[in-house]
Amino acid sequence: MNAREEIVPAYGNHILLGAEFSGGFLEGGKLEFLPGLNCVIGGRGTGKTTILEFIRYTLGLMPELQRNSRSRAHSVVQNNLANGRVKLGIQTAHGMRYTADRPWNDECQVLNERGEITTISLDRDRIFKADIYSQNEIEQIATDTGFQLKLIDQFEEESIRRINGDISKLMRDINHSAGELLQINRQIQDLAETASELTAIEEKLKGFEQLSDGPDAEAINAAHAHKALRDRESKSLNALQTEIDAFSSRYQKGMSALMQKLNAHFNPEYLEGPNEAVFEAASSHVQYMLDEMIKNLPIIEELCQIAGTELSQLDEELKLRHGKQEQEYRDMVERSQEEQGRAAERNQIQKRHLEVTEARRQFEDLKKQHAELSATHRTMTSKLSDLRDERFLIRRKVADQLTKQLDPMIRVTITQSGNRQAFADLLSEGLKGSGLRYASIVDKVVQNLSPEEVSTIIHRRDVKRLSDVAGLDEIRSARVIDLLSDNGFANRLEVVELDDLPRIELQDGEKYKDATALSTGQRCTTILPILLLESDRPLLIDQPEDNLDNAFIFDTIVKSIKKAKATRQLIFVTHNPNIPVLGEAERVFVLSSDGKRGRIQCAGSVDEVKGEIETLLEGGREAFLQRKERYGH
Repeated sequence: MNAREEIVPAYGNHILLGAEFSGGFLEGGKLEFLPGLNCVIGGRGTGKTTILEFIRYTLGLMPELQRNSRSRAHSVVQNNLANGRVKLGIQTAHGMRYTADRPWNDECQVLNERGEITTISLDRDRIFKADIYSQNEIEQIATDTGFQLKLIDQFEEESIRRINGDISKLMRDINHSAGELLQINRQIQDLAETASELTAIEEKLKGFEQLSDGPDAEAINAAHAHKALRDRESKSLNALQTEIDAFSSRYQKGMSALMQKLNAHFNPEYLEGPNEAVFEAASSHVQYMLDEMIKNLPIIEELCQIAGTELSQLDEELKLRHGKQEQEYRDMVERSQEEQGRAAERNQIQKRHLEVTEARRQFEDLKKQHAELSATHRTMTSKLSDLRDERFLIRRKVADQLTKQLDPMIRVTITQSGNRQAFADLLSEGLKGSGLRYASIVDKVVQNLSPEEVSTIIHRRDVKRLSDVAGLDEIRSARVIDLLSDNGFANRLEVVELDDLPRIELQDGEKYKDATALSTGQRCTTILPILLLESDRPLLIDQPEDNLDNAFIFDTIVKSIKKAKATRQLIFVTHNPNIPVLGEAERVFVLSSDGKRGRIQCAGSVDEVKGEIETLLEGGREAFLQRKERYGH
């Protein structure tokens, strides 16, 4: 569905071409939007707000603000669309035209200009963008710094999305790395005590070696070492056989499980339905893959059997070798009366020496792995910091530009990592159930330390540093560190997201006041001029005049509308005549209702529907003339 060809401008903006409604309250309604300012007017209950909510729903842009806003918007669509559907004509910033077709409680289908179904998803592919605000949402932005941050990000949407994507991927990698470091740390701790025995055991073995003298001393010492080694050799060879047998079993069971899972997705109804050809082809491809894998199954089994047979033969050979070596060892010990007396003890120590040597080798390997992984981890956390810095600089640049454009009425600033709530929440999670009165501890730590500094304190067990900052005695500081050392809290602190904190202020006399502390009208006065700034996205607002006085609408909003509509499509639902008349709306849609259905009564330029504007928005010609007589102009 497309609007007339000549109404579409050449500049690269996203544009709503029109909307059609079938079924529901607006059955048969059709609107063709123009670039510039479009206004929807009408009495109460004629469906003005419903039009905006239908558009928002079809584009998949339902409110992200408070839950009650989302619920209200869904309720409006559900109650007024019923079993009907909405069709939107859209043109992307690249000049591509599509129709978005969506019924209630179902997915949106996107059709090309020829009316053919495409695989495009408006949610996933983001081919079309629009800013849509229903009643109260503008005030909500003014009261919530998180929503203010999203508003700032819209001005550099692509850059912020790219950085946020890189940050999300990097945080996943860092969290995975932190998990590996935690596991390696535990393995190192488990091996540390055993590995530490090595020096003492080696001293004992030296003592035994020194006791052995004579021409056979070297051979006796070697024989004792080899005896301990034989036990480990047998276990190693048996372990190889076990692993191969286990793999063969897993492979067979895995193939069987895979076949069951894949076949479960081929419902017989699919193979008998209108898309039979697609599923027959899918079944054919999957079956070919399974057949090829099954062909290789005997080869895998045969290879495992061959290896198992060879290892069994080698095991027999090893047993014969061990038997001969054991006999030679016993004969050697028997020839030495001194060795006979200490052979059993020496064998036990020799066996323990091999175990500890292996533990020490693993211990050193793990320490090396830990050092390498730690270096990679530090590089990633440094990159994460760089990305957050890059994002902040973009946001600060936007804030500076907004302040410059709206000077002196509105001032926008941003503090890097100024929102520390996530930091406080994570510390509280770590200390919960500890029996400590941790609220004041968390407050002091969050106020005086960064997450990275707390992570360093935990890793280094810097009890004194924590005591100085949190005002705790060293016993309680040690307790806090112990609690936060569990479950990888130190690593989680390295990546905890501290949102940048925006501050939007309105000039009030000689001072500036934070938007969160303003009256309802002042909040809207603060946010609406920002929404009206230049963008390539259509701006749709339900009653932008709400809570604003007419002087501000005339002095500020109308001027902003005139400037914005030169490069941006605006679609406003309004009850205020100043917006369509003084804003010189390119198109005004007039709605009416019989109580059961709403309809588009007429549409045209301000001059073409001035009678309806006068009646609906001015209170009628008589009221208009009386005001003129009273005011004298």
